[in-house]
Amino acid sequence: MGIRITGIDVPFGGVSWEYTEDAKHDIQSLLYFLETKRLLVDPTQMEVKSWCAKSAIEIKARLYDTIVKQNFDEETVSCLREMMDACNDFLNHLQSVSIEGIIYKNEDGDWMDFTFSQAMRTFRKVFKKNIYKATPRNYVNKCR
Repeated sequence: MGIRITGIDVPFGGVSWEYTEDAKHDIQSLLYFLETKRLLVDPTQMEVKSWCAKSAIEIKARLYDTIVKQNFDEETVSCLREMMDACNDFLNHLQSVSIEGIIYKNEDGDWMDFTFSQAMRTFRKVFKKNIYKATPRNYVNKCR
């Protein structure tokens, strides 16, 4: 199944669970993959629109492959879906970016294209939030 309930707390109704080995492996593999994506982790001073699009498509495909492999709990599925939605939103916003070559950062640390800057900021924010929520600390979660 992917999740094993390890305890129930009363009187507040909290549930403790842990990921089984298969689910742990799939989440860990996904996180390693995401670490390799410059779009998410590399604070470079320049980007190329077509490379960003390709990376977002690869990330979305990997998220889909992960979500269909396991019967994850509802919160993890929600996190993975939100990340897939962020990929779609990023790709939609990328279509509005008029710069076709290299997009540089300005002296303030923002991207020269406002649409790209907003899309990148939102994209990374969604991933940061959901990676934190979907990643079990020591592969044990507690929900209250």
